Amino acid sequence: MNIAPGENPHSPATGQVTLPFEQPVEPSKPLNGFWATFSWALYDLANTIYSAAVVSVYWPAFIKDDLKVNDIWYALPAALAALLVGLFSPLMGRISDRGGNRLTWLLWSTVLSVSALFLMGLFPVLGLAVALFVVANSTFQAALMFYDALLPSVSNPKNWGKVSGMGVGLGYLGGITGFLLVPVITGLIFGKGANGEIVNSNTFLVTAAMYGLLSLPCLLFVKERKYLKKADQPPITWRNSLSQTWQTIQQARQYPGLFIFLLSNFFYSDAVNTVIVAMGIYSTQVIGFTSAERNNFLAFSTIFAVVGSFGFGYLADKLGPKKSLNISLIIWIFVFLFAIATPPSTLFFFVGGPLAGIALGSVWVTARTLMIELTPPERLGEFMGIYNLTGKIAGVFGPLVWGLTLFLFDPAAGWGKTGYQIAVASLLVLVVIGFILHQRVPVTNRHSRGEEYIQAEVPFK
Repeated sequence: MNIAPGENPHSPATGQVTLPFEQPVEPSKPLNGFWATFSWALYDLANTIYSAAVVSVYWPAFIKDDLKVNDIWYALPAALAALLVGLFSPLMGRISDRGGNRLTWLLWSTVLSVSALFLMGLFPVLGLAVALFVVANSTFQAALMFYDALLPSVSNPKNWGKVSGMGVGLGYLGGITGFLLVPVITGLIFGKGANGEIVNSNTFLVTAAMYGLLSLPCLLFVKERKYLKKADQPPITWRNSLSQTWQTIQQARQYPGLFIFLLSNFFYSDAVNTVIVAMGIYSTQVIGFTSAERNNFLAFSTIFAVVGSFGFGYLADKLGPKKSLNISLIIWIFVFLFAIATPPSTLFFFVGGPLAGIALGSVWVTARTLMIELTPPERLGEFMGIYNLTGKIAGVFGPLVWGLTLFLFDPAAGWGKTGYQIAVASLLVLVVIGFILHQRVPVTNRHSRGEEYIQAEVPFK
């Protein structure tokens, strides 16, 4: 009897030789029921409240309106936090793989993020607030890596897509909560300032409370699956973390399709991350929305992002994540072409908004599910770190392409709306490159990968 390389020939329970891919293998026992799965997804809602309320709105407003200092004081700490997480996330993922303690890392990352955010509200002074924001935002982003790596613990190979879609869908609901409820609750608890507006730093206290409380179910009720680890892995040190990150990127080539998927993900994530930043500006400067119409447009689009998240979760399980991601990227290509054509505002609102929302929700669901299917269980945290790194770099590169294009084709220097159309075209090029690269990603065999996860599982005690 021949055992293929990388297969585990011994059953953890009996030590008997088995053929793990000849017939379906069931987990030793159910580890997490629906409540634990929902609790995991609820964490996505919790951390997106933080992202929407603090990162997108009230942190920049606090710096500009309350402290009245230069924009660099909100932009630079955000960039520093992203850089720190990007550099060290593969190392942290590798450590969590070795220890089988991703849930513990998620716990401490969340505690640090919530605590730093709460202290920002208590001590709203520039130097301390900047330092605390770097802590809050870097640990928030690090927590996402451990959270994603827990997906196989709260699902099974048959419903990876559905559960991933539940998390992303609740995440977009968290965005709506952050935009709409945080200011209302802040006003009710703390009242308003002398100018008749809520005090921005008070939103940090409210958001910290919501972030922490809604994270508790995941931290309390989810049980983590443990996986067998390879004995020949080199020691981990903080000193050579950068070289280990490079080694992890190189080792991604050992797993069919993983490296090309990460490269493809980088290109289309460039465009998607930029849309999140630029959609509001484009809708007012090119389509002609008022500020109120812009806000309604963004809220309307977000509703369809929830729909896209849940719908493509089911689609990923039915068609497979590669085909589902292809559909998502094709929708993105159409959205960009539609935006470049500058349709009438009503048509843009009722067609462009829903399509952009569906595309936005679907791309994260299908990409995360495909990442799980391409990655072996014993290295999931480590490669999730690289997945996180490509996303962070894309979050810098995409807006840079957008900004540079608008600098070269400055709308205020005679280019007008055409400058914005060219900028959208530059994002379209990035999506097309990502789409072409994605065609080289092999169709995954969820049955084989799923049984590999099951076979490598250490029975829960």
